[in-house]
Amino acid sequence: MKKIASVFLAAVLALSFSTLAFAEQGAGENTIKFGSDGKFKIMYICDVQDSYPLNDGTLAFIGEALDEAKPDIAILGGDNIMSGDVRGYDQLLSLFTERNVPFSFVFGNHDHDSDSKPTKEEQLLIYQSYDGCLAYDADPSLSGCATHNLTIKSSDGERAAFNLWLFDSGDYCTYDDGERDYDRVRRDQIEWYIEKSIELQQANGGQKVPSLAFQHIIVPEVYEALFIKSPFRLNKLTKNFADGSSYLYIPNLIKLNGMMFEAPCPSYGNDGEWDTFVERGDVLGCAFGHDHINSFVVKYRGVDLIQTPGSSFRSYGKDIIRGVRLLTIDENDPWSYETEVLTAAELAQKDGSKIPEITGKSAF
Repeated sequence: MKKIASVFLAAVLALSFSTLAFAEQGAGENTIKFGSDGKFKIMYICDVQDSYPLNDGTLAFIGEALDEAKPDIAILGGDNIMSGDVRGYDQLLSLFTERNVPFSFVFGNHDHDSDSKPTKEEQLLIYQSYDGCLAYDADPSLSGCATHNLTIKSSDGERAAFNLWLFDSGDYCTYDDGERDYDRVRRDQIEWYIEKSIELQQANGGQKVPSLAFQHIIVPEVYEALFIKSPFRLNKLTKNFADGSSYLYIPNLIKLNGMMFEAPCPSYGNDGEWDTFVERGDVLGCAFGHDHINSFVVKYRGVDLIQTPGSSFRSYGKDIIRGVRLLTIDENDPWSYETEVLTAAELAQKDGSKIPEITGKSAF
């Protein structure tokens, strides 16, 4: 079976080289735009974290969520497919192609955490072999893979009205102090963002283009925003970072708009991504996955930290918040957005839902 899967993967990769060339060539072209009602809806689907055969409950949930919300684009938030068996990709991505929903994705820390899985570049080719895939690698020399942006055109198709930033936040990293922990969006990716952001502004008559960002691993600033700073490192009592800062695991619940069932797991290091978002002033918020049982939004220094719960019935989760995040932008008010989490529990209560039957959960 493993040999068959490897042969199939090789065939897919061979067929996909022409797709990759087309994707890179057409990377600057816009294929998404605001609807005639002036609205654009994004579905952020995080931590499917499964391999072939994918969990039937997860597939039913995502399929029903797509049918309910009818998004203009779906974005997979990392930790998507966990093995080299390409049939897993087909099960997941067919949910989008069968509904004609364009999609893109970012990588998580588990997408390529062993040599038994295809490289990120090989995985990108697999994604791009499916109709509706908008993902591409904006600059292969950057850290990670498939960091890119997607502009959303105005409803008349005349201009770039909004922008989506998609970053590979890496997987694991050994830092200068010897600590091995989660990686981060690197400085070269941040410089790419600055350059592209300025380019979009210049093309927009000098006006900044409002945007949202998406990545898997949350930034260290979540602790500055929600936790109490400690003057000392107290071993396991504090969350410690590469810059020497430490925070007690005591959240400020007054600031928390949502639910937190585990301490956030951000990158240990920090190359200044959040500082740059604040300085540039065109990112309304950045959406994260990674922490499966957290679901909240908190504004920090004028930019929203948007935590999305896991969607998986295979990996760990919480029944009351397992879901996908919807983000809706209005062309007539592009410097704000609306967001909500559509949970599996909500969908399971609707007539015709297959979620209770498949998962054995009659109540959430």
